[in-house]
Amino acid sequence: MATLEFTDREMTYLLVALRKYEEILLALEDDEAGDSVSDLLIVQALRKKFKAAKDGTDA
Repeated sequence: MATLEFTDREMTYLLVALRKYEEILLALEDDEAGDSVSDLLIVQALRKKFKAAKDGTDA
């Protein structure tokens, strides 16, 4: 797998965007949810991994 490199600014923007998307998914009503539960789990996992990478820790 290829290694991706991000600037601090890009990483911060990515984390903010993922957080906003997570908030949207959490706000959905049950009847609107559909695949949002799977999306939410993926977004949360990505946020955790990116935050750990930014902080220099293991996810």
